[in-house]
Amino acid sequence: MSEWCVSYTGCGGDVGLNLNGSHPRLEDGVVTREVFGSYMDSYQCGGYRSAPIQVKACPRDYYVYKLVKPDLSMYKPSYCAVAFQNISSDPCYNYESLDRPWRATNESGEFIWEESFSWNGWYRLFYYGMDIRMSETCVSSYNCNAFLSLSLNGSHPQIKDGVV
Repeated sequence: MSEWCVSYTGCGGDVGLNLNGSHPRLEDGVVTREVFGSYMDSYQCGGYRSAPIQVKACPRDYYVYKLVKPDLSMYKPSYCAVAFQNISSDPCYNYESLDRPWRATNESGEFIWEESFSWNGWYRLFYYGMDIRMSETCVSSYNCNAFLSLSLNGSHPQIKDGVV
């Protein structure tokens, strides 16, 4: 939902409604925010007030809103949303899932060669739908269905370390 005045668009109505303030952080839980409205093509931002709503930040970088029926004394009020091309460039939210059981160190069998794989981007590893991570220690040959198995040379980063 927009955090700023939307005076040049009605977002589907004649009075565009926006939050009066910023969205909450994850640790804030559910918060109550005032809702302001601006008449389409008006230069007066926040000329109207509607009933407050509740907002909650969610773990995968999105928000949920407990909307209430807008004040109908405003002419055709409408809640306004903001569209983004790319919500986040953070690789924690933009990755390809690799859920191939044969990648796990406890799997062996037919050798898999990934010559045709693109290897372009970020990947998150799963084993039958469960989170797994690359090994931090040497993996002997013939594990992971490969003649030569790869592992990290060192430990995984902490969240505070960012991309390493």
